[in-house]
Amino acid sequence: NADCGEKKMMVRAAENLSTQPVDEDMRKNYSCEPQKCYTLKCTDDDDDLFDEKLEETQFHPDLFHCLKEGASSDAIAAMSSTPYGFVDNISTWLFATKVLTFS
Repeated sequence: NADCGEKKMMVRAAENLSTQPVDEDMRKNYSCEPQKCYTLKCTDDDDDLFDEKLEETQFHPDLFHCLKEGASSDAIAAMSSTPYGFVDNISTWLFATKVLTFS
């Protein structure tokens, strides 16, 4: 994230509806900008991180909708019960504070 610049951040996430840890191979990388988010083709096993969109995915206006694209029906139900305003505020806060810059 330190190399992404001011208007972009990389997020690594995985679906987890249990209290058990998620395997590393279940995690995906996402590119987030103020106007679009998308799933990245690269994994943490790649030597270089590259900004290439995964072929079978789409561009989305925000991380909330990007994560819903690859989620299970149970995860979508859980996400749908979360107020969008809350998710939007968290996203705004993350971009404003760049809390993920050095994580």
